[in-house]
Amino acid sequence: EETFPASANDWRAETDMHSSMSKKLRHPSYQKIIALGEPAVSLILRELRDRPGFWFEALKAITNQSPVPPAEKTDPRRVREHWLNWGREKRYLE
Repeated sequence: EETFPASANDWRAETDMHSSMSKKLRHPSYQKIIALGEPAVSLILRELRDRPGFWFEALKAITNQSPVPPAEKTDPRRVREHWLNWGREKRYLE
């Protein structure tokens, strides 16, 4: 719980100005969050709920799942909704 907020803040501060998603996703802080594994899932989902961001790839990497139908993968709002619903169903979120 200590590592995630610091890494998320670093990631945002150092990548918000980038338009390249690949640069954002390869950033060391984002990779550090993925390396936290399953314990980070609830933290990521809470962050996604409270402060939307590009957490979808981290969730997919950790869970090896994607609850998003292919037709909706290009709509960030819908992707976010699907992940938050998935988190509630799996009891990562209350």
